This record gives sequence, structure tokens and C-alpha cells, in this order.
Amino acid sequence: MRAGCRNATPPVRLAAAVLAALLAGCTTGGGTTTASPPAPRPTSAPPAVDPGPVESPPIPPGAFAATVVRVVDGDTLLAVLPGTSRSLRIRLIGIDAPETVRPETPVACYGPQASALAHRLLSGARVRAAYEPGGRADRFGRELWDVWLPDGRFLQAVLVTAGAARAYPYRPQVRYAGPLRRLADAAQTAHRGLWGPPCHGRSFGR
Repeated sequence: MRAGCRNATPPVRLAAAVLAALLAGCTTGGGTTTASPPAPRPTSAPPAVDPGPVESPPIPPGAFAATVVRVVDGDTLLAVLPGTSRSLRIRLIGIDAPETVRPETPVACYGPQASALAHRLLSGARVRAAYEPGGRADRFGRELWDVWLPDGRFLQAVLVTAGAARAYPYRPQVRYAGPLRRLADAAQTAHRGLWGPPCHGRSFGR
């Protein structure tokens, strides 16, 4: 071996030194940057918000009083009429809220939020209700009601405006289908409730 080569760095040690330098550059800001971790995706939707005053039809002359005893989900409730003790199962006319309690059906996106808003609006409330021409019950035996809250607001309009339900006309009970459709379109345009992230309107099996 020649004298000039006695102190040369062995190839293995040289490779290790180069690797260490590269690693140091990645972790100490030596000109190399690492990618930021992706932002976490939302795992649940924000709560439904009571929209306040909404476009509401007047309470019709034939409306009757009822007391809500239980909210089942965003479009179904139990109520009793004055002087009676038997609970009636009520399906709100003209709207459809995301499912939360249907047997063998997953909880739909925004279902819990829609139910929570209905609970806040209705639990224990004394409301005014009315039937529409075409029949008083659906094929499941539920009463079909239009409902006005104690403050005079049309309940279906409140839920649709909040993005807690979609307009869902079902003939022949379509008296307020037009106004509900306009309110639902406005909520969708504004990305409110079920129309915003993370649901983006995908709350009804579509």
C-alpha cells in the first residue's frame, strides 16, 4: 500500500457519512423540507341551527291543538290531542329528514343533527296542526299533519330552511309543496345543514 493512502476513508464509512448528512438536512432545515401532513377530514356534521323567522303560511281555520310527547326523528313525532291520553304517531307532510331509526338501515348523514333540531323545537310543545285534502293517514297508519310551532312558524319550513330536511312532496297532500321547494333550493344553494360538508346532500341513499 502506498503511504499516501493510509488515511483514506474506507468506502463503507464514506457512504455512511453521506447518508447521515442527507438525513440531517431533512430534519434540521438544511435546505430540504418535508411535506405537511394532510388536514384531518371532518368526521361529523355541525349541528343544525334554528334559522329564526321563515316564510310561513297562516294557520288555517280548521287547525287544532296538540301536545308533542316525543320526537322520533326529524320528520316523525308522537302527539296527543286535548282531552285524550292516546299518543298519535305523526308524519310531517311535505318533507323528508335523514333516517336515524329505521330498522336495518344505517343512520344517514345529518340524521342525528336533524333529530336534535326537531327535539329542540318540539319536545313538550303545544302546537297547532292541520290535515290536508286527500287523506289523514299514510300507508303505515301515521297521521299526516302540517304543524305550526307555538311562535307561529310553520315547522316544515323551519326544518327545510335549516337544511335539516329536504322538500318531499307526496300526492295528494301538496298544499305547501311550492314554498317548501323554494326554501329547500335556497338552503341547498347556501350549503346549509345536510347540503354542506360532509354530507353534501348524500343523505337519502343516492
